Formats: sequence, structure tokens, C-alpha cells
Amino acid sequence: MKRVHVIAILCVCLIGSVSAYAGLAYTLTGRWPWSPPVPPDIPALNDPMNEFAITLYKELASTSDRSLFFSPFSIYIALAMAMEGARGTTAAEMGSVLGYEQGNTTMLSTVYRLWQMYNNNTAVNLSTANALWLNQEFAILDSYIETISTYFQGRVSELDFSDPEQTAAVINGWVEDQTHGRITDLVPPSLITPLTQLILTNAIYFKGSWTYAFNQSLTTNETFIVSETEQVDVPMMTMVDSKVLFNYTETDTVQVLKLSYTGGNVSMVLMLPKNTSLDTVDQELTVDQLISWNEALQPTDVDIYLPRFTLNTYYSLSSPLTQMGMPTAFSSAADFSGITGNHDVFISEVLHKAFVEVNEQGTEAAAATAVVFVTSIPGGGTEQIVFRADHPFLFLIQHEDTGNILFLGRIVNPVE
Repeated sequence: MKRVHVIAILCVCLIGSVSAYAGLAYTLTGRWPWSPPVPPDIPALNDPMNEFAITLYKELASTSDRSLFFSPFSIYIALAMAMEGARGTTAAEMGSVLGYEQGNTTMLSTVYRLWQMYNNNTAVNLSTANALWLNQEFAILDSYIETISTYFQGRVSELDFSDPEQTAAVINGWVEDQTHGRITDLVPPSLITPLTQLILTNAIYFKGSWTYAFNQSLTTNETFIVSETEQVDVPMMTMVDSKVLFNYTETDTVQVLKLSYTGGNVSMVLMLPKNTSLDTVDQELTVDQLISWNEALQPTDVDIYLPRFTLNTYYSLSSPLTQMGMPTAFSSAADFSGITGNHDVFISEVLHKAFVEVNEQGTEAAAATAVVFVTSIPGGGTEQIVFRADHPFLFLIQHEDTGNILFLGRIVNPVE
């Protein structure tokens, strides 16, 4: 039997707002999928998601001394979509890394519920969208289409992949539109070859204004201690004598500060080591420790100094994910027969781009992930507390209602 060569790309982007890309491509199903049953409460999928976030952060941090920023939520959803087509050892290894069970209707309903919550969120600009782009000459299993369209709300569309420039333009146009221009040229035309048959895209975006904005006139250039041998000047945002109480706690090694966004159900948590090294905080960082820090937060009068920063990052994740425990998915032994009905595809690469801007008004973040499939052929005391982030620190953006870490990163050099 002639073996079909397949390359597929699964993309995840963080978007400014979800807007319909009308007339973008033909919808195979001719309808938006039905809504599955919604559990009354979000099952404990946020713990596996957050475990994945921290494990991936530590894997990336172990190989770099630079600033980091990524969307663990987006990467998780991308891999969950891919995992729905995994079987056997491939599914077992991916499930171990993700804490996710392929075909589990409770977890699938949770994924749908998160989609529903984020898209119906009126408090902040938070939204998510999915699409499946299919080469018009290639067929995949109806059961896989049904899973993606039903639980991930992925619209299934056909494109003519024999025209790489046009195909890339359509997909990248959708991505760029969904990210308000923050993520561009995600899929290069050169990646769309006669072997390319399937591209999955997922989009999610957050933009929020601080509940208590920084006064821009108080922002001044100050020194940021990158390391014992390096210092840089940064625009330091300042909020002092504000008479506002912020959620705060500290231990012998770290100060923890939560800044909320208007609406109250999304916040940024900053973890600032009491020395200039991130090593101790990195070692302490676990899901249980995050829960402990969050539970210890108390309304506190804090003087805040926070650098204004913008980050654009790019990662190849195949090696970190392999180290985390899913090597088979990246080998010719992979079984993704739940997508094609055959055992002839495996993941060759996982790519991730991310963007974040933090300023006096609030925060905007965007990211994109591509999973490429190829064939198996070729507080205390009375003193005023000061939170002065003038040295490396960790930060995350979390959804308060679910506890999901939407974004996670560290600042080593704000002007990097």
C-alpha cells in the first residue's frame, strides 16, 4: 500500500479578542458543533495544567539564564488536541506529562467549559478559539473531527495546500487577526509542502487594566540588578503612599505580591527573591507552594516598584517535552492513529512564540504554538513594606475562578 506522507501543524495563539474570520474557508461540517454537557463545577484539571506549567518552566529555566515567557495553558490545550488522536504508549506518555486522559469525557467537558467561561467572560478581555485546517485532498477520521469540533469548538475547514503562499496567507491572516497583530508569520509558506495535510490552530488572548493603575508621571529610570556583574537602567513604575491595600505575603526567601486586573477574576502574581538570585525561588516553586503562598496573602500597605517591560520569546519545545517524559510522540514509534486511522505520523517539532507587555495601565499577552506532525518515513512588623523589583523575579497571570496559570515567566533583564 502506498504510504501517505503527512505534515501537520497545530498552532496556539493568544488573541486580543475573538472575531469571526468570515469567508476564510469552507466549513466541512456546515455548522458549529453542538454543545456538550457542562459539568456543574470545573473538575480538578487546573492542577494538572499548573503542574505542567511549572515543570515546563523549570525545564526551560535549566537551559537558559535569560528572561522567559510562555503560555502553559495554550501549549497544554495544543497538546491535548494532539493527544486526542494518540493511542497506546504515545497516549500513555503524553497523558503522564499532561495529567490528561485521552477520550475522557469529563476532561473533554472541562476543556469545553473553560472555552465557554473564557469566551463569555465580560470582566476582562479574555477569549479563546480553535480551528482545524484540512488539505482538501486529505481525509481524517470523522471521530477525531467530532471530538475537536465538539469539545474544543474547532471549526473544520478545507484549504488547497498545493498553493503554499495562499494557504499560509489565510492561516497567518487568521492568526494575526486573532492576536491583534502581536503574532505574525506563524506558518512560513516553506513549511507547507506536498507532505502537509493538516493544521490545527488554537487562539487565546488576555488584555487587562490594573484595578489600581500606576501613575505614569511617577515612572523614572532606575537601576535593575541583572546579576552580580551586570546592571541596566529600566523605566521603574512606582506606587507609593497609595493608601491602597494589596494582597501580599513574604517568607525568609521571597516576597509575593498579587496585582489584580479590573473585574477581579484575573490577576498577576509576582514572586521576588529577597536576594538577587532566582535559584531559591525556582527550587521552591511547586503547585503546593503556589497554593500556600496564595492562601497566605493578606491585604497589606505596600510600596511597589515594578519595571515596565515588553518581551517577545520563541522556543523549540520538542527537547523539553521529551525530557519531561513523552519521547515516543517524537519518534517513528508514535501512534496517532486516532487522527488518520494509521500509524504513520509523529511529532517532529513543537514551536512556541509569546509576547507580553506590562505598563502603567495593565498587561497584554499573546502567544502561538505549532506542533508539527510528519510521517514515520523520513508580612510582619510595623515598618513600611517595600516591594522593589529591581532584580530578577518570577511572575504569572492566573484565572482566579479556575486557578489556571494562563501565562508564566521570569524577568532577568527587563530591557533584554
